[in-house]
Amino acid sequence: MTPTAVITGASAGIGQATAFLLAKKGYNLVLAARTNDRLEAVAQQAIELGSQVLAIPTDVTDVKQVNNLVEKALDTYTQVDILINNAGICMTAPMS
Repeated sequence: MTPTAVITGASAGIGQATAFLLAKKGYNLVLAARTNDRLEAVAQQAIELGSQVLAIPTDVTDVKQVNNLVEKALDTYTQVDILINNAGICMTAPMS
């Protein structure tokens, strides 16, 4: 059975690089991020690398959206073998 990975924050940076690495290894991918156009671009590149991909726009701060992500992932692939919680935000400000 082909392993399945769910990656949040998959539209850029570490999440994107991880998606491409796992795509090259033949994983099924469930990619989640807030920015749909960037998410779709990453999904298309992962498909071109040979992976089966489900891209789901998701804001992980919204419980309903996370539940939708889980439901669609399990409906499509029946199990998740790897979960990569990579979504995050970096806020910077001067120290006062």
